[in-house]
Amino acid sequence: MDFISPYINSEKKLHIRFEKLFALLSSCDFSGKITVFSGGETFPVILASDKVWSDNQPNSLGNLSKSAVFKVESTINEVMKKGMKEYDGREFLYHIILNMPRERVLEVLKPYATEFFSIKPDAAKLPFVREELKPFVGQKKIEIFSSLKKSYRVIYFLLISQLAVLLPSTDEEKVKITEKLNKSDIFSEKAAAEEVAEKKKTEINSETNQKISEEDEIKTFLNANERYTDVFQLFGLKDKFDDKIARREYIKIMQKIHPDKLVGVSPNTAIRAKEFLQLTGECYELIRDPEVAADIEYLMKKYGPIKSKSEYLKIKEYDSAMMKATALAKIGSYESAAKVFDYIYRETKNPSALEQKNLVLWKLAPRWNKLEKADKYKEIRDDLVKISMVKELSFESMYILAEIYEYLEDIADGLKILDAILKARPDDFKAAGMKKRMIYYNNLKNNINSENSKK
Repeated sequence: MDFISPYINSEKKLHIRFEKLFALLSSCDFSGKITVFSGGETFPVILASDKVWSDNQPNSLGNLSKSAVFKVESTINEVMKKGMKEYDGREFLYHIILNMPRERVLEVLKPYATEFFSIKPDAAKLPFVREELKPFVGQKKIEIFSSLKKSYRVIYFLLISQLAVLLPSTDEEKVKITEKLNKSDIFSEKAAAEEVAEKKKTEINSETNQKISEEDEIKTFLNANERYTDVFQLFGLKDKFDDKIARREYIKIMQKIHPDKLVGVSPNTAIRAKEFLQLTGECYELIRDPEVAADIEYLMKKYGPIKSKSEYLKIKEYDSAMMKATALAKIGSYESAAKVFDYIYRETKNPSALEQKNLVLWKLAPRWNKLEKADKYKEIRDDLVKISMVKELSFESMYILAEIYEYLEDIADGLKILDAILKARPDDFKAAGMKKRMIYYNNLKNNINSENSKK
């Protein structure tokens, strides 16, 4: 990213492979505009978080001229996106790579043909590559060369989008793979011709089977739509109600799986469709109420996605319990508050509830004897570490964790926590004092141990 920085918001134009520029900017959560200059044509591609807006299909970006150049700007507004098609960022990148000339992808991968790679767990969450990843399931170390025949595009996508890491081969492995490479024609024109022939064969088979049954069509529709993330997204909305858009999507769903369309389908598919239609109607009526829609927005910011009326009512109940627990903590009923926070966490798995539970439990720490401390400190430490894996800890929690590490004589981890606090707040005297004290007593202990060992 460092070499791109001087080009951002300047009149300089970058000469770089588009997919590489796109992947680099996406990995840094860049929000802005890439202007593409290719063969006399100029057009924008807008990035914001993990989304992309473009008037051009990914296949056209996969076939850009090698002489194409790009200008990068970090300023965007909603007007720029108007009328442009929205895509998922990673899916957009994948389709660019799918449409790139074979030789352009292989020229990048060829230097790594004697190496291995490992796929990160996050890749399994992407539905558009799930089928392509099946050959690699269960493998921790995958040889690049043996995977190039059919999977070179998905390998390139995984590596460039940082969903896979390169694993260097040993000298012995390198020799064996090089021998296989020398006997192989994988980078030859013959292999390219075979790929074209196979693609044509697939297209013919696809045309033959193009007419799918009505049941399969309904199943495909349900499979795609049942994966909705929240009540707004079900109707193509981001986070607030728009009656025009929601009604259009609701009618679309009704037309697709209305009971009249289910004649002749299997009982299981009919039940799925009826249940989903009922759920859709319930969600539509729910978010049409402006007060309820605003309440759902508020609750989703605190607890995550809400997908149905029953979930909404349940989360509303938990939010009320959260306020009750907070009130109990304020009046000093720490044990009661901790029980309520624990209940909320067990029901919702919301890390904030677990953090609040441990913060109120810590208020009781001065009352614990040595035996109680030994157990409770470890429990609180484990909980705070668990929380830190899914969200940032508050500074109050970080101080508690550092203090527990100090008590358990885990100085290395204690110093890591204090360094993290000081990085965010360089003038934090409390963290600086704790760090100084921890280092002093640790050095003192080491010196005493050293003296004892000499004796």
